[in-house]
Amino acid sequence: MSKEYIAIFLLAFGLYANTLGHKYTLDDKIVITENQFTTQGFSGISDLLTTDVFVGFYGKEKNLVTGKRYRPLSLVTFAIEWQLFGKNPFMSHLINLLLYALTGMLLFTLMKMVLPDKLDNPWYLTTPLIIAAIYVAHPLHTEVIANIKGRDEILSLLGSLGALYFTLKWLDTKVIKHMLLSLMCLFLALFSKENAITFLFVIPVTVHYFTNYSFKDNMRSALALVGISAVYIAIRFSLLGIPDTAEATELMNNPFVNSSTSDKFATIFYTFGIYLKLLFFPHPLTHDYYPFHIPIVGWSNIWVLLSLLIYGLMAFWTILGFKTRKPSFYGIAFYLATFSVVSNVVFPIGSFMNERFMYFPTIGFAIILGIAFTFGIYKHIPRNKNNMLLVNSILILMLVGYSYKTVSRNMDWKNDLSLALADVVNSPNSAKANMSAGLSLINRAENEKDAVKRNTIIQAITYLNKSLVLYPSYIQPMLLMGNAYYQIEEYENSLLYFEGCLKLRPNYSFAVNNIEHVGDLGVRNKNSALAVKSYGLLIKHTPNNYRLYLKLGQVYGRDLHNNVTALEYLKKALELSPGNIDVLNKLGIIYSMQGQNQLAIDAFSEVIRKEPTNANTLLNLGITYNNIGNTKLGEAYINKAIKADPSLKR
Repeated sequence: MSKEYIAIFLLAFGLYANTLGHKYTLDDKIVITENQFTTQGFSGISDLLTTDVFVGFYGKEKNLVTGKRYRPLSLVTFAIEWQLFGKNPFMSHLINLLLYALTGMLLFTLMKMVLPDKLDNPWYLTTPLIIAAIYVAHPLHTEVIANIKGRDEILSLLGSLGALYFTLKWLDTKVIKHMLLSLMCLFLALFSKENAITFLFVIPVTVHYFTNYSFKDNMRSALALVGISAVYIAIRFSLLGIPDTAEATELMNNPFVNSSTSDKFATIFYTFGIYLKLLFFPHPLTHDYYPFHIPIVGWSNIWVLLSLLIYGLMAFWTILGFKTRKPSFYGIAFYLATFSVVSNVVFPIGSFMNERFMYFPTIGFAIILGIAFTFGIYKHIPRNKNNMLLVNSILILMLVGYSYKTVSRNMDWKNDLSLALADVVNSPNSAKANMSAGLSLINRAENEKDAVKRNTIIQAITYLNKSLVLYPSYIQPMLLMGNAYYQIEEYENSLLYFEGCLKLRPNYSFAVNNIEHVGDLGVRNKNSALAVKSYGLLIKHTPNNYRLYLKLGQVYGRDLHNNVTALEYLKKALELSPGNIDVLNKLGIIYSMQGQNQLAIDAFSEVIRKEPTNANTLLNLGITYNNIGNTKLGEAYINKAIKADPSLKR
């Protein structure tokens, strides 16, 4: 292995070695730890290959954003790791790191093939190596490498670059093996993530820019790649059906849902400018570009107009490049092509933007800078010692800055809490970032002692409250607010937020269960008022739940000694659930206490017809018969009760 490959490997490993001790983070639970197929190991692979990527987590088809997601390859690798190593984030992080290093080495190989150094620079300042170094060091990649879930991006790009490499080899040798390997690489890249489809443009454009192969040969290889892509699409459609193209209507899955078409596209171009800014100056970084981290803007915004101008020029240079074949124009073409599918223009991506979407396009950026630093700039200034020292110093400073930012940003990805608390600072106006910070603090509070726990929960409430201020109908932080107040025993506030959830989404199961839990707690703690309020609140929103009427009947009868009201609720419970044994037993007890013995006997007798050996009901029936003077029948039922449960004799 040459020193260039060793240098690239060591750079990648050194930059991301501090991720090896990290935990599972963010969406890792969706694809790994809480994915029912991944955690089956080898036996889950068939399901991973035949279902939407979300099915293993949600248990049913889930269309969170527009279109479906068929990306099985990375999940298959996670299933294999789970089978071999169990729940082991170290191994998953290590594999991500090694695959990233391999990507950098393959990029270097490709650049040697199409952009060999022109000025006899020393090995450590050649164009291919500088391009690879800029790419590997760029901090925008931390989300992909430090987050295990990002392997779909890594495998997709690795396969895409492999397809380009073997296409060039086929054009050079005409050996069919190379074309088959190219097709296999692109097929696997598509199975990891759909972004690889952009290489149907990138590969023939690369051939056009940097080789002298005939148009016919270029089209032959391109058509073969189109063919294998069509096979992938056919498989995808046969398994998942035609994707739903209707835009999501929930703000967190469609940030433009309340925007005009004009403002939507103005804001999209605004994000285009942010992407460029982050390429040159990647700070601050965040995984969270949800509402309202990015503002909705109009076409009067100066940054929108500037971004439109820049991208217009880039599009012009891309078209011009087909004639001039200038390598820097190729870098622009690469950037625009691979950026197109994640730009929100071709189809909605579910958020304003994401740093991981630059994982492919950064290659175009690295190519432009690599060309500029190694020979491009010397077309405009003399290539003398002083100028070379200045240019190389700028390059070194940039690489050192990128490397420092990458290493430091990696630490934010240590676990969910560290990421949430870092990014709520970087995205203070994101409703989702504030919600995530609150959730992470609530989770941390579970393992803390009382005083610290309360302070942690109060801090969580601060973040959750801001999330709701930003987005008042955001149901997740509203539910979490209820949970937080429950943990610090402020049950009235807890019920307030749980009810808020039901106002947003009637029958929301999490809120329904939590309100009932508060009521049950009131029963256990002899807090009848809390129990009555909780069950009554639920009845208002779920009026056909017999169990709530039963519980209220018990509270009024047993705890509040209000048999009249208890009887009303129990009758309603029986109306909703005719013949219910629990309800009949409670009704029998209330009737007996009110002296309505025949009604009590009727209720108890109906239970016995269904459960002849129900000891408690037999006993109650016997006691009731004794109460009306029928001691013979009463003793008979009492004896049956003791026979069914001898402990009653004591």
